[in-house]
Amino acid sequence: MAEEQSLEPACRITSAQRVSAGQGAAWWREAIELLSVDTEHWIMATLLLMVIGAVVGFVGSLVPYVGDLITGLLIPVFSVGLLYMAYRVIHGHAFVYNNVLIGLRHRTKALILAGAAQVGLQIVAYLALVAVTGLWGASTTTNDFSMSTEDIVVSGASGLVFFVLAMLLSCVYLAAVWFQPALVFFGERGPIHSLRQSLRAVLINWRAFLMYGVVSIGLAILPFAIIWLALTLVRIWLAGVLAMVVYVLVVIAGGAISLFFFALITLTTYMAFRDIFGLETEEARFL
Repeated sequence: MAEEQSLEPACRITSAQRVSAGQGAAWWREAIELLSVDTEHWIMATLLLMVIGAVVGFVGSLVPYVGDLITGLLIPVFSVGLLYMAYRVIHGHAFVYNNVLIGLRHRTKALILAGAAQVGLQIVAYLALVAVTGLWGASTTTNDFSMSTEDIVVSGASGLVFFVLAMLLSCVYLAAVWFQPALVFFGERGPIHSLRQSLRAVLINWRAFLMYGVVSIGLAILPFAIIWLALTLVRIWLAGVLAMVVYVLVVIAGGAISLFFFALITLTTYMAFRDIFGLETEEARFL
């Protein structure tokens, strides 16, 4: 068995710290600054990661259920690649593309177990949703085909309960897995313990994450609204070959923006992790 690669430079983290609400916007600013320094390399690394993910997903789809499970187990393995690249670049190391696959060379077993923990959490959340909505539905079901006003109100309330519960469970799940791969990879935490630490980190910094969400919505809406407007204008004003050419160019631009935004979100995750968990090199503790 090949010897596991150690991180370079070596690092350390602390327990989750509370940060100010304004840091939610600062994570975006810092990520944009990092991305703007070497944009083409970050976009290519992101494209490489997405191609690998697409291949893994396609192969997994060939084996129903089992393939989906394997894909879920591998998500943390591949998700740490860009995080590690950000860590190295920030600390003055060269941009190396094969670090996209660092999860296959460092903490691989732990990252796969982290994926198993994520899959298990998804199953628990799904069963909880089914159980609660099933009990609610059983208590509100009527055998009369003609629905009264009261029945309609109850049916609407049931749908509202399902929606609110689904949103709540989704938020809890996202909070639990947001920092989990980074905690396993950089902090060498266990897969279950890292879920709890990630959840706690998000909860004690809910103001910062609220600000983060507001900024992310604004940044996402603007470019894709422009693309939608451009495609609409193409359909209205242009025709024939020229319309097709412009349409293809707009679609390509949309793909490039998607890659840029995916890379940006990953880098904001790194910035937030560094900020909340005090990620630094081993050398920094002596400075």
